[in-house]
Amino acid sequence: MILRTIAIAASLLLSAHTAFASTSVNANNAPIVDLGSFSAGTYTISASGSVDLVGDGSFTMNPDGTPKSEVTTPGYSYFNPSGSVIADGAYGFAGAGVKIGALAGTFSSTPDVADWFTIGYSKQVTLATAGHIYAAVNDTYSANNSGVFLVNVTAVPEPESYALLLAGLGLVGAVARRKTKLQRLLS
Repeated sequence: MILRTIAIAASLLLSAHTAFASTSVNANNAPIVDLGSFSAGTYTISASGSVDLVGDGSFTMNPDGTPKSEVTTPGYSYFNPSGSVIADGAYGFAGAGVKIGALAGTFSSTPDVADWFTIGYSKQVTLATAGHIYAAVNDTYSANNSGVFLVNVTAVPEPESYALLLAGLGLVGAVARRKTKLQRLLS
């Protein structure tokens, strides 16, 4: 009974230290999506899916801004094979550091160009204080875009959490050993 109580307490403790958010970022959002409010700490943002920057299947991009398949839209072959930070002679709203069609992130609800970073398939970020994380698909024109990136945000446990987990497991082991020893003495 004691072991069961300790195991339940340990699982509750671990779940209390895990933050998780899952959000869809549509390619034609205008232009920013709030992924949620988070405490200070380190988080891993991961993404999957694809977006079509033309809406007809000829310009489909991965979260890192590389083409999912060969770009066949006339005039955009320069995106093959590794993507581009420029489309139609201009950078996307996230600036020269983020590829067109890539999933971009920021900590500001009203970001400047310098506030954006590439999330791509996965990015680890640290919030110094509690705040929000935002994301968007970087593009110069989004009205004809289609598709979504599924974005997950998970907390990265701090070393203190691991130390607490190990201490709890040690305590569970000690209680189990003591119970076994006591049963042997009584029989």
